[in-house]
Amino acid sequence: MAAPPAAAPEQARHYYLQGVMETGSELLLRPDGRFQWYLVVGALDLFAEGRWREEGDAILLTAQKTAAVPEPAFDTLRLTRREADLVPPDGHGAYVLAGD
Repeated sequence: MAAPPAAAPEQARHYYLQGVMETGSELLLRPDGRFQWYLVVGALDLFAEGRWREEGDAILLTAQKTAAVPEPAFDTLRLTRREADLVPPDGHGAYVLAGD
């Protein structure tokens, strides 16, 4: 079985979701190709962690069941790059680099 493509170190960063009212979300892309993600909307808390990789103009998150997150919020999530930001599939808001 072939190894998954390596994650790009320049994309390995800490992101926060901006532009979505009453929603908090954070994404950590690690240089080793792993990610951690959460989304909070009202009383709904969603979590996922797993592997990430670049795919064309996007970052593809592939969730994995873990002891910390036995039921990930999604199987895969494709975030499209728009300059330094990562845009969710619905186009609402964007994940921006922490500190920006």
